[in-house]
Amino acid sequence: MRKCKGSWLPALFLILLAPALLAQDQQSAPPPQAAAPGPHAGRRGAEPPCFKQAGVSDATWQQIMDIHKSTHQQVVGICENTSLKPQQKRQEIQQARQQAEQQVHGLLTPQQQDTVKQCRQERRADRKGMGGGMRGMRREGGDPCARILRQQNKGQGGPPEGSEPQP
Repeated sequence: MRKCKGSWLPALFLILLAPALLAQDQQSAPPPQAAAPGPHAGRRGAEPPCFKQAGVSDATWQQIMDIHKSTHQQVVGICENTSLKPQQKRQEIQQARQQAEQQVHGLLTPQQQDTVKQCRQERRADRKGMGGGMRGMRREGGDPCARILRQQNKGQGGPPEGSEPQP
């Protein structure tokens, strides 16, 4: 029996050229449209952020994030002030957060505020059965800065990037 030695040559040629042909085909194909990473890139779920549902512009949202970042830095400063007693720290933190809330409310229309609030309430209700977290664990008498200082020591100085602070 005689085997045809010429039949392996085209097969070998095809095997060697297949990766090059596939690479060329992939280069000519347009890249998939990737959405530009926004303030909430990597969010779980398909729902848009509450601030988007409320019609808050990206520029306004950035201002809100800057307010919250500044407030966080102010709170860290209060917490690191060893001359203040826990009650004084609690009062100053409360004042800083109230001031931030007023600034944020000044950037949003009443309708936007209501929409964001309602959206967040609905999402909290949806998450209620998901394990709850530490919400019920807060105590009034303890150090108001314990969690904040723990985060600072771990290098997590500030709210997570893209998180939605409360307006």
